[in-house]
Amino acid sequence: MKRRLLLQSTILAAGLMAGQAFGQTAPSAQQPPPSADQAGPSSQAIGEVVVTGVFSAKRIEAAPISINVVTTSQLSEQNAVSAADLLKNVPGVFVNSSLGEIRNVVFSRGISANSLDGAGGYYYVSLQEDGLPVDLITASNYGPDYYLRPDITLSRLEGLRGGTAAITGPNAPGGIFNYISKNGRSDPGVELAAKYGLQGDGSLPYYRVDAYVGGKAMDNLYYSIGGFYRTDDGTHDAGYALNKGGQVKANLLWNYSQGSVLLTAKYLDDSNDWNEFTPAFGGKTIAPGFSNTTSDLQPANASHCFPRVGGGRGCWNPSDLVHSKSLAFGATWKHEFSDGFHIENKMRYSHNRSQWNSGAVLSVVSLEDPIVNIIMGTAFAPGAFNYYQGGKLLASITSQGNAFAPGNYTVNSNNLPNQGILTGSNLPGNIGAYVGFGDVQNSYSDQFVDQFTVTKDLGQHHLALGAYVALARLSTNASGSPGIGLMTLTPKPQMMTETYTPAGGSTVYQVTDPTGFGAYGQPAVDGYHGNQELYSVFFGDSWKVNDKLTLEAGGRWESIKYDIFNQSWTSSPFGAVPQLNSSGGADGNPLTLYDNGVSTPGPIYRTKRDYDYFNYSLAVDYDLTSDLATYVRYTEGSKAPDFGGIEAINTPGRIATEFDAPQKIRQAEIGIKYSRSGISLQLFPFYSLLENVNVPAVFNYTSGPLIGQQYVEPAFQGQITTYGVEVAGAARITSSFNVHGNLTLQEPKASKFYNWTQGPKGDGSDDVKTLIKSGDADNNPKIITRAGFDWNALPDVKLFGEVTYLGKRAANAADAFYLPAFTTVDLGAAWNVTKNIKLQFNVNNVFDEVGVMSWSSTGFLASLNRQGLTPAAYNPRALYPIVPSQARSYFLTLSAKY
Repeated sequence: MKRRLLLQSTILAAGLMAGQAFGQTAPSAQQPPPSADQAGPSSQAIGEVVVTGVFSAKRIEAAPISINVVTTSQLSEQNAVSAADLLKNVPGVFVNSSLGEIRNVVFSRGISANSLDGAGGYYYVSLQEDGLPVDLITASNYGPDYYLRPDITLSRLEGLRGGTAAITGPNAPGGIFNYISKNGRSDPGVELAAKYGLQGDGSLPYYRVDAYVGGKAMDNLYYSIGGFYRTDDGTHDAGYALNKGGQVKANLLWNYSQGSVLLTAKYLDDSNDWNEFTPAFGGKTIAPGFSNTTSDLQPANASHCFPRVGGGRGCWNPSDLVHSKSLAFGATWKHEFSDGFHIENKMRYSHNRSQWNSGAVLSVVSLEDPIVNIIMGTAFAPGAFNYYQGGKLLASITSQGNAFAPGNYTVNSNNLPNQGILTGSNLPGNIGAYVGFGDVQNSYSDQFVDQFTVTKDLGQHHLALGAYVALARLSTNASGSPGIGLMTLTPKPQMMTETYTPAGGSTVYQVTDPTGFGAYGQPAVDGYHGNQELYSVFFGDSWKVNDKLTLEAGGRWESIKYDIFNQSWTSSPFGAVPQLNSSGGADGNPLTLYDNGVSTPGPIYRTKRDYDYFNYSLAVDYDLTSDLATYVRYTEGSKAPDFGGIEAINTPGRIATEFDAPQKIRQAEIGIKYSRSGISLQLFPFYSLLENVNVPAVFNYTSGPLIGQQYVEPAFQGQITTYGVEVAGAARITSSFNVHGNLTLQEPKASKFYNWTQGPKGDGSDDVKTLIKSGDADNNPKIITRAGFDWNALPDVKLFGEVTYLGKRAANAADAFYLPAFTTVDLGAAWNVTKNIKLQFNVNNVFDEVGVMSWSSTGFLASLNRQGLTPAAYNPRALYPIVPSQARSYFLTLSAKY
């Protein structure tokens, strides 16, 4: 398949000469935009030329789109934990970067769904590097931020919300966020930076080095190369580093009389993990004994080897993290003919790989949880179960042999830690612990994207016509399963081992291995491989009717084709009693139950789906004065299901009956832009309607031949309506004091959503759907504010800071409760030691504010179905674990520029 993909790529490249859609290529390839210092207040960059989402490069004040620029000056003053962190500078954008460097969530203007789940946080938007997507595919736990790291080579960031994203981006009507790199012509010289930090409220070390060099190699030939390496323990104390690795980027620019050729290359080799849920009361207040820096990730000493599905052995070590590699090569050709006829040709090939050693479904559960015991193979075994840590007995329970029967368990002893925080919870027996899978999966993708644009001025019309082709293949091998294990309910939890003694007997069986893991060889997800093909044709016309009035029209026809193969698996019989009679499992020892249920490969199921649709956007742009520009824009677009949505259709019944329709998005906005004498103001009233929203419900079979495996009930077509206004402004108060700010006020409403409740049979045949009352859209804050200043207090000393406010958000579609609003403050100071050397100190979250960014229910099934919680069932005294915002951190950076 790789050969076929490369052959297709080569043919299409030669045939299409694909280029950058609507002038999204950074103008710095030929003429660099003015710097922030030249342009005015750094946060708004008056006079900046934007290249994202427009028919041709335009000054930000003249572009009839809702776009903002994060400039070099801003980038240098901030210590972003992840690429997503930088998007907090863009109005109207919700960012959840609390998880760390990867698996973040980004959306804008209420165009969101399932946004509490980091497994698919970039569903509606396109994260781009130099105008092309970082990764063409989004799927469950697979997306662009595994392969995107901001570093010293980043020149600027352009953030477009809605509007022309529907016609200038591939299947991403929610927005385009373009990370534009430096090159040797725009940024000649040498730059070095060494950074030391203390995260987790000053307790977790961070080390990083960045380097960049660029300049002229010979006449009309420019080069640049740079990158970073860092290692850090993250923001929550897991007992091992959570980020380690780096990247190298390079480009070569050749300018000739009528155009340019730009060659790019990137190699990323980085390992990361993310923060999981911290116990909290009511989903708002962290429970005693825990904090916003504690971690529930599995310990490094839980590493072990295990039998793989289909034979062989694999090994798992959580401290190896998720190891991501990316190798990408690109080329851009731009040529201007003498008659004003302009072409752009842009392409990129990338090979991305992620190898996982992480946890999954880390939850607070009861030792009596029936689903956990089904997976462990003990749900229907009468007898005694003992739980140990370090050889010490922590708990003992006796089962009557039916985990679903009321009163089945009797607690003999409970010396588990932190049991007091379970008061008021709905856990059976209130005998609590952490549970989590070990997750081993290897994902590989090969991708080729090719864009072609032709532009020409014809009278008063600026015309654009182009084509876009994107071919991608993703393969995920999930045959490895390290099993599932129980841990103590403590910060940096420790694994517990479990034994079983049958009723009336004295033989002791090992439910878990010595590291605390049981149920080897039962994959949490299926393995799959498949192709995604995307073909687009787009056009644009900007008609300058007169000096003040311009009319714009653009459209994009898009076709997306999926062809995916899913490898299913067949479980061995569950329950300890049948396993006791087995031959001893993979190791041949009948006393070790943890390897007696290794699954076997099942049938391979094929799913094919095709989508075709047309998006369009219309605008009227009127310049009232040379300082005041206005526009009105209306856009209609579609969002086809992503690769992960099609891959999830993975059983014969679903393949035959489920044909999810594309989501429909209607957007209207008014833009008012004013700039004069160091003042910049932007006002964007907007309306968006997102229809056909799928919110699936995830359950585990509790009976039948697939007992223990997950299944998803069909989603219903809900909708989210949002009215709002975005405001962005900056002003130079004095020659040494600047202020800037962004404000988003919005009213997001959800309707036509349903909730699923699992029926008593547990085989999926009697599940019940219930209409959810219309209300506030979940995880959509009504207020987002970010404001800051920079002050040259002395000739060589600069002080700066940011205040960010995130309003309260509904916890789910049923508005069961609200995640509280919170405010964070970041401060910094920079000292120009010499003309070339700078020392900078930053404090993020100065007052160590604890904000709730995500939440979960207690219990294994409940943790997978946040939408199932109703207002009537919500208990403010019960345990609803949360992911808190990043704790206070300190950074010291020494940089040099020559």
